[in-house]
Amino acid sequence: MRKLDAAPLVLTASVLLVGASGCPGGGAEAGDDETGDGDGDGDGDGDGDAEIVDCGVELEAPASGVCSAEGSAGGSLVIRADILAPETAYINGGEIRIEGGLIACVGCDCSSEDTDATLTCPSAVVSPGLINTHDHIGFANSLPIGMGSDRYGHRHDWRRGLNGHDPVPHSGGASPEEVVAAELRFVMGGATSTASVGGRWGLLRNLDSGDTEGLPIQPAETDTFPFDDSSGTQRSSSCDYGGNPTSEGFVAGLDAYIPHIGEGINGFARNELTCATNTPDLLEANTTIVHALGATLDEARAIAASGAQVSWSPRSNVVLYGATAPVTLFDTLGINVALGTDWLLSGSMNMLRELACADYLNTNHYGGHFSDKQLWAMATANAAFAVGAERGLGMLKDGYVADLAIFEKAGEELHGAVVRGSESRVALVLRGAPQAGGVVPLYGDAELVTSAAIGGSACEELEVCEVAKRACVAEDTSATLAEALAAASYPLGFCPDEVPTDEPSCVPYRPVEYPDGITEDDQDGDGIRDDMDLCPRVFSPVFTTAPPMLWDEQPDADLDGLGDVCDPCPEDADDSCAAVDSNDFDGDGVANGEDNCPNDPNPDQADADNDGKGDACDDCENPNPGFASCGVTVESLADEDHPDHPPEGSPVSIANVYVTALRADDNGFMVETGTQTAHSALSVFTDGNPAGLEVGDVVDVSGTYEEHFGLVEISGASVTVVGSGELPFAPLLVDPADVATDGPMAEAYEAMLLRVEDVAISSANPDSPDDFDEFEVDGLRVNDGFFADLDNICAVGDDFAGITGVLNYSFGNTKLEPRSAADIDAGVCQPY
Repeated sequence: MRKLDAAPLVLTASVLLVGASGCPGGGAEAGDDETGDGDGDGDGDGDGDAEIVDCGVELEAPASGVCSAEGSAGGSLVIRADILAPETAYINGGEIRIEGGLIACVGCDCSSEDTDATLTCPSAVVSPGLINTHDHIGFANSLPIGMGSDRYGHRHDWRRGLNGHDPVPHSGGASPEEVVAAELRFVMGGATSTASVGGRWGLLRNLDSGDTEGLPIQPAETDTFPFDDSSGTQRSSSCDYGGNPTSEGFVAGLDAYIPHIGEGINGFARNELTCATNTPDLLEANTTIVHALGATLDEARAIAASGAQVSWSPRSNVVLYGATAPVTLFDTLGINVALGTDWLLSGSMNMLRELACADYLNTNHYGGHFSDKQLWAMATANAAFAVGAERGLGMLKDGYVADLAIFEKAGEELHGAVVRGSESRVALVLRGAPQAGGVVPLYGDAELVTSAAIGGSACEELEVCEVAKRACVAEDTSATLAEALAAASYPLGFCPDEVPTDEPSCVPYRPVEYPDGITEDDQDGDGIRDDMDLCPRVFSPVFTTAPPMLWDEQPDADLDGLGDVCDPCPEDADDSCAAVDSNDFDGDGVANGEDNCPNDPNPDQADADNDGKGDACDDCENPNPGFASCGVTVESLADEDHPDHPPEGSPVSIANVYVTALRADDNGFMVETGTQTAHSALSVFTDGNPAGLEVGDVVDVSGTYEEHFGLVEISGASVTVVGSGELPFAPLLVDPADVATDGPMAEAYEAMLLRVEDVAISSANPDSPDDFDEFEVDGLRVNDGFFADLDNICAVGDDFAGITGVLNYSFGNTKLEPRSAADIDAGVCQPY
């Protein structure tokens, strides 16, 4: 191993790298860049390729395999390889250092004398773990449809058998073991996170459920029928779909909202996108539209103006509709595009195959519009923004969670090793575990996973294309690898030279509009001869057999002879418009992945506390890198009038608080400081009780501050137990009238452990005669949210010596919540 003393050499990828096709980045053939900007991204500035920093170190090749390993797991880990940071690639000895499950350094020299373990991988690249922004994993039992038997106009055509089409058989009955197998299939392709509408705990982070594997983030909301149109309602003009559409207020309360809108290539799909900007207005900066095939320039402009993003599933789109979303137009207008597999039935088996489809379309049908780096970003940084996880996932940056994958180059360079990767060439997948202070191995080369440096000796044996692998299924889920394999209805991986069995087609085809694909006279295969085509190298068909039609000729809004999908200025015939960069949301000249305030213009990047969050967007006085939360007091969080009260949606953390009660459904608990003063308690929401909490535990809590229907709450919480024992304080004795709904102390004592004495039932069933889980004593409601067996059969006038509970707020009322029968001094009548 040799390290040069000279400063690192900085190049650009277009200078240094030649891909497999002989042109920069390994994209399309020479001359395929229809826009002439040198990188294929169409914006004229050549920013499609990464900056290259040559660290000048000749790494020693391992005796076998992709990486050599030294040291022992459990402490700091340094990986030496080509490192793919957001806008920079560190080659020839690049390094990434991991401490406590977080990235501590990315660059040319991240080693130190106290490094506990080192991986050296001279023929590999280190990438963030891939993020799948959309999948229906509960349908993992539905087998792929291959070429497909039909091409549809709208999703309800194949869902419900409408407009002369037969429905596509599909079933959402995947067993828990088959879902585990599907998650492993994604992991084997380098993924560490997904928004998959129903994943299991373990392996992947399921970012649209509570199974985020310990991350303190609010789950994204995947909405399959935002217009309440599951019955198959189609409209070409009216927005009158179902009677219960998603509301604007609901969307506003989310970090990420992921609705299916515009899935189809006809006017029905376009109308959904039009309606999404009306009532309710679903297009917000936190919205990521799934599919958006039916977008014309008008709808794309509305998406861009709102700051909304798009989750692109090209394989599923192509095999069902014969075409996919106008992503070149989206990119030109500055819309962030991320990738998602959709589902096994018509989509890709993992993210590598979705990248393969995007790469094929880009090379053969989009004139090489996107560089390898841009395609890779669709599965990493772009995807993190799309699912609301950009504060700590999807990028190799200081303070970010150490979710990463190591890909063998196998003749590719940098981002191309990921874009054209395969399961057998994924050398290692790690999931960062900050709550446990380390990393969790998920999959990789057997020798590497079982090394002392990684510590995965208990992971199970698996052979992929004659390469010995290990998969950590039993270590991380409720199933074993054998059980997952037995349940899987489709293989988990294929060899690099194999096309997966019955893989849905990624070749655009419709039997009338473009049955012949690419020909000598039609280079983009859209059915329009090159001499008549407004975009001869960028796919832009006219869909004549999918009424109501989107358009009856190729769109060219500014009538300049360039079609909208290949026009750098689709609304300006002189092409003098200012370039808009989809990789710079706030337009301050700093790329999203490097911008410390990606949504707030701050070209100076000022960051007084040096935590990676710029002063323009950092409300915390103390450093809080990545997902780290603002350290706040319970009092400042619970009291909206406190001078240090944070904005709703802020990441927050509280320390050394007592658990006073656990919800009956295990999805949360109450904590209290123990001072028993006003605003000294609050509610915490979790998905289950992963920390095994008990009343009396002392905990640190991190998450997002929310007002949940009027109740102050930390949601998406990560919990660390720092002590345990009996509560050192007794319940605070109060007058029922003081804490009943609208009582003078009701808000101040919210979530506190209280006691009322010498009370009588004033209403046995305050809401309805059939409501037995709630009663009222001296005007104060008593509820069963923390004591499921409460089932009142007492009558008005029955009295109690005392009732203890935490003060909750729900459905417009404050309610005392007993925790067990021991909290109710029942006397003659027992309400449970």
